[in-house]
Amino acid sequence: MNFYDEKVRKIMAITIMIIIVAMVATSVIPYLV
Repeated sequence: MNFYDEKVRKIMAITIMIIIVAMVATSVIPYLV
């Protein structure tokens, strides 16, 4: 994989964002429900 490729970097950034959002959601949702 070429980590300097624009598409690869975008996919990596989106994946990291989804993981962070999922972690935040799993820690916040129990308090909302």
